[in-house]
Amino acid sequence: MAAPREWLGAVEAEGSSGRQGNSGVEVVVFSDPAPPAPLCPHGPTLLFVKANQGKEETRRFYACSACRDRKDCNFFQWEDEKLSGARLAAREAHNRRYQPPLSRSQCVERYSQFYMEDSFCHYNMFNHHFFDGKAALEVCRTFLQKDEGEGVIMVTDPPFGGLVEPLAVTFKKLIAMWKEGQSQDNSHKELPIFWIFPYFFESRICQFFPSFCMLDYQVDYDNHALYKHGKTGRKQSPVRIFTNIPPNKIILPIEEGYRFCPLCQRYVSLENQHCEHCNSCTSKDGRKWNHCFLCKKCVKPSWIHCNICNHCALPDHSCTGPKDGCFICGELDHKRSTCPNISTSKKVNKAVRKQKQRKSNKMKMETTKGQSMNHTSVTRKKKRRERAHQYLCS
Repeated sequence: MAAPREWLGAVEAEGSSGRQGNSGVEVVVFSDPAPPAPLCPHGPTLLFVKANQGKEETRRFYACSACRDRKDCNFFQWEDEKLSGARLAAREAHNRRYQPPLSRSQCVERYSQFYMEDSFCHYNMFNHHFFDGKAALEVCRTFLQKDEGEGVIMVTDPPFGGLVEPLAVTFKKLIAMWKEGQSQDNSHKELPIFWIFPYFFESRICQFFPSFCMLDYQVDYDNHALYKHGKTGRKQSPVRIFTNIPPNKIILPIEEGYRFCPLCQRYVSLENQHCEHCNSCTSKDGRKWNHCFLCKKCVKPSWIHCNICNHCALPDHSCTGPKDGCFICGELDHKRSTCPNISTSKKVNKAVRKQKQRKSNKMKMETTKGQSMNHTSVTRKKKRRERAHQYLCS
């Protein structure tokens, strides 16, 4: 229903190299209650904005929450676009006709040998949408809150083409639903979560969930050409497990190449050596990283320190290329959506847009006026020619 695993290669390149160019499309995350969004076959759409570094915010638009490829779902609507009743009715009929094919009855047939019928729902995790409405929502709520949520663990393996921001918002809603069933004595408890995702999204995930840590375990897939276990797959999978469970409580299999680091108090891969300068097992991708004394941190073995940029990067990197960080203020520790200066930026952008709109309206009026004057002039000339012709003929 969402981005297929074949997109992982492209996403990995995007995640590891930062933004491509100095612009990017970001999802607009609202605090509850969020304004109602138009619907596509996959449920409520998400609001996106194309942000350009150092430039004003462009026009915002709605697009599908689950599909990155327009071939899979071509929904598009400007935020300020007004639709007629006929178009809305046609869209509603289209959504019913092209709803994702996995129905509740199919779920029941597939999982009935393992679970009772009230133990699963047809659900879009990118927008917290239950396809069977309130009945499915209550099934989920009952499951999360049964016995005060005791023994519930959330394990999620989203498609890697999905955006971190909408997933984090959805997971927080599920956590809040679980907390509703907790007694006051257990109000300090957290819903145990295992989020399976590529390692290069660590900073974004920890931005939403500071209590999360990334385990060193490399997740393989039997049905994936690159990231399956064995000689035919790629040696190192980029997929990891993010969790709020203390890492010293999770034992990784020694026979698969993991060891316990007594200094870090967690299991790591054999190649992940403890750095005495960083006081941590620093590798993220299963290789031995090298400590850079100029950057004062460990970096990938393929990176070298660039004296022009004054930081480590690939040997063939562009020193003048764009850097990760906020499009508004340029700081590296947050994104545009969480920038403290975003309200000021919005006011400036709004004023600029109004000024441009006034100029555009003025130019249209002048063009219309000029066309009207030209039409009048042509009409007068035509009448003079007709009178002259009549005079000559008489």
